[in-house]
This record gives sequence, C-alpha cells and structure tokens, in this order.
Amino acid sequence: MTWVRCMPWPRLTWWVAETARAAGAVPPCPHPVTMNRRSHAPRLRLPGLMAAAACLLLSAVDGEAASPRQVFAHYMVCFATYGESVEAYRREMQEAQAAGIDGFALNVGAWSGADTYYKRRVALLYQAAAGLGNRFTLFFSIDLTNATDVVDMVSTYAFHPASFRHQDRLVLSTFGGNDIPSRGLPGVDWGGEVFPALSSRGIKVCFLPYFWPDPVTELPTYADANRLFDRYGGLVDGLFYFGAAGLPSRLAASNADYARAARERGRLFMASVAPHYWGLNQAVAGRRYYEFQGPEGLALQWGSILASRPDWVEIVTWNDWNEGTYVAPVDDPARWNAGLQPPRRHPHAGYLEFSRRYIQWYKSGVEPAIDRDALFCSYRTHPMGIAPVPGTDMPVDRRIGDVQDLIYTTIVATEPAELRITSGGIATTNAVPAGVTHWRTRFWPGAQSFLLTRQGRTALSWDGPPVMSRVERYNFFPTTGFAYGAPVKPR
Repeated sequence: MTWVRCMPWPRLTWWVAETARAAGAVPPCPHPVTMNRRSHAPRLRLPGLMAAAACLLLSAVDGEAASPRQVFAHYMVCFATYGESVEAYRREMQEAQAAGIDGFALNVGAWSGADTYYKRRVALLYQAAAGLGNRFTLFFSIDLTNATDVVDMVSTYAFHPASFRHQDRLVLSTFGGNDIPSRGLPGVDWGGEVFPALSSRGIKVCFLPYFWPDPVTELPTYADANRLFDRYGGLVDGLFYFGAAGLPSRLAASNADYARAARERGRLFMASVAPHYWGLNQAVAGRRYYEFQGPEGLALQWGSILASRPDWVEIVTWNDWNEGTYVAPVDDPARWNAGLQPPRRHPHAGYLEFSRRYIQWYKSGVEPAIDRDALFCSYRTHPMGIAPVPGTDMPVDRRIGDVQDLIYTTIVATEPAELRITSGGIATTNAVPAGVTHWRTRFWPGAQSFLLTRQGRTALSWDGPPVMSRVERYNFFPTTGFAYGAPVKPR
C-alpha cells in the first residue's frame, strides 16, 4: 500500500508559492491520501489552479477580509425537510449550526401565482430564525425572472433582523437570472427595474449572483469570471460560483479561478462545496452521475478553499433531493416529502459531519487538532453492473469519472491503529497511521461493517446498510456514515 502525508498550513503556503513559480503545480489535498491494495491510486490533482492558487493563498494569509469568514448552505424552499412548521425549520437550523454553518441561502423558484407555498414557507423560515435570536441568518438565492416578484420578495424581508447583511447592505445572490445573448435569453433587468425599485425603498444591496457565462458552462474558468466582471461589473459586488455538476477537481479549479479574478478586482467571492451529484430526473442528459469518491471529493474541494480563502462558502446543497447534493442529516427525506419518487435517498449525514473539521479550519485559518478518532464513509448500495428488470427504470447512461464498486472511507486517527472493513463477508485489514487518511475498499453484496482497533481494543465501529445484489430501480445516491471514538487529550 502507499500513502502520502500532507503538509501543515504554514508549509502548505510556502509549497504552493514555490511550486507555482516553478511551472504551475497545484496545492495538495490538506491531508494524506491512502489506499488499500485493491484500489488504484487516485490522481488528486487540481488542474487549473496553478499559479492562481499561489497568488490567492499568499494574499489571503497576508490580510484577512474585513468581515468574518462564513459558511452557508443552499436551501431549496420547494422541499420542507422535516415538514412545514416553525419547529421543523428551527430543527434544521440547529443541525446546521451544530456543524458550523451560519445561515441558509434560500432558493426561491416562484413568488406569486400557483406556487404560493413559497411565501408561506419563507415566512416560517424567518420565524424559525427569529426564534434562534436571529443568530442564524438568511438571504435569497433568487431563482425567478419576474422583476416585480423579485422586488416584492426582497422588500418583504429586507429589514428583518435575520437577513444577512454585509457592511450594512442586504446580501442577495441568484441561481442564474442574467442575460445570455448566445441563447437569446434576456434575464432579469437588475439595473433598470430591480435595483432602482429597491433603492427607492431605502434598501441597499450587496449583490453576489451566480450568473451563467456565455457560452454557458457549468465549469467556468478564470477567463469566464473576468468576462462576467467586464459585463456586469456595474451591478455586482462580487460573484458566487454554484458548482455541483462536475468532478471535484474541476469544481475546485473553477472555485480557484473565480477567487483569483474577484480578488484581483477587489470584489467579493463566495465559493461552493458539493458532496455528490446524480441527475436522477435528467433523462435527456443520460441521468448523469459524477463520481465524487466520497469524502475524498469533499476534502479535495475544501483543500482548494483553504488555499484560496474566499470571503464566504456556500455548501450546495442542504436539501436538493433530486440531484443528490444534500448534506441535511435526515434519515429518510421521503418521510416528510411525500412527492419524492423512488429510489430511496440514503442518509448523507456523513458528508455534513466530515465537513465540520474543514468549516472550522476555513473560518479560523488554523488546522484543528485531532482530539478523537473518527470514521467517515460513503458507498453505493448496489454494484454498478446490475440493472432492474428491463423497462422498469431509465438507465444511468452517463457515468463521469472513475466509477467503481468501492467503499470510500476516511479515518481521522489520534494514533496508529488497524482498520478492518468487512463487506459481504470479505474482510480487508490495513494498518492506519496517525492523522487523516483515505481508504478505498471493494464492496460486495451483503452486510457492511467497519472496525477501528488499537492494541486489540475497539476504538470505534459502525455498521452500514447492506449492498444489494438485486434492485427494482437504479440508485446512485450513495449512503454515508460516521462514527467517533472517545475524546483524548491532543498531543
């Protein structure tokens, strides 16, 4: 087996600068990458970061932003995770707060007309935030095109104490909403209708939209970011990058490119982090599935963020049940969302738990000490080669990345230990060094169990859902899990 230790933060700073000067190397994942004998060593490189990451990192460590670094989660108002009540929304906010998340970006796809539940749910969300002393903030991620609706929605909550503000200006974001000449799309008239109307009501705005590049791409570059600034520089205070449909290395590269462009222009930037992506309902796109490799993909993206130090981060998403990007720690979303069709949305609490460490690291700039053992894992619950009865489900034709039947496990160890993973009755044992390491293990149908021992004593254990040998529907929503050992005094 092979494994590679990562560099601590001060050394990482130096390394990025030196290697970038040498010809475009990129920052490593901020912890070791370890595989077992059955796996293939991954190429955890971040193409496209290059010298940009070095410049961003050096400027970030020389001086922090005027406002504290904050982390938000993209919240789909169309889904009520635990039901439609103040208590249910408050529960979600408290779960997010426990992980270090500061607020929700409310994705609102309608305001007037048939989908009036949006207004009702937004009101309940704001009531829930008020019940937490307005310490959990909210802002709109506008996903509608009617300027009148936009003005009404924003005005309604502009002066609510739970609305997120930056330097006394109301923060607004979007998912799209700009004009795209190559496709003949006009977009919202922000400068002619929305902002003048808001200004007349005494509402000052800090605008960080996710605007589509033209030509449209989900994996924009430094040049795309600069073209957006050139075109909309008079409207925006910065940019947001909504990155989910792409391999983690490409998402990280786009984040770094946007961060570089924004910093060079003295503008704000809100980066994104996504745990997974499967376009369940995207029949025309082949139900595209991107292999994120469990916690490894998250670690790679957070590594880029630790290097570029954007002003804010938005996790995409908290609760999008249709594209698999959710991190909300709900066991079964269909229990509260009756409209969700099969397959089952497996728990993604492991993604949220894994992100805690990196959220803390990003906010403080200091790598957290390891004070207890921890295990995080992710895997699909059926082999990729099996299929339902013909005609019962649409195939998953587009599988992007190195898609294999693997369990992706990350161990955070206080001291060297032994990891034993038993999949379908087949056991694999590996010696685990102290620190953070990634492991890949072939899975087999049957029960799945995880055991970390030290000198013959159990440090932690976890039993995951079984891997099925027959399925009625494809399910490319992975299950996740986590377990912690007893706290110890850090060395």
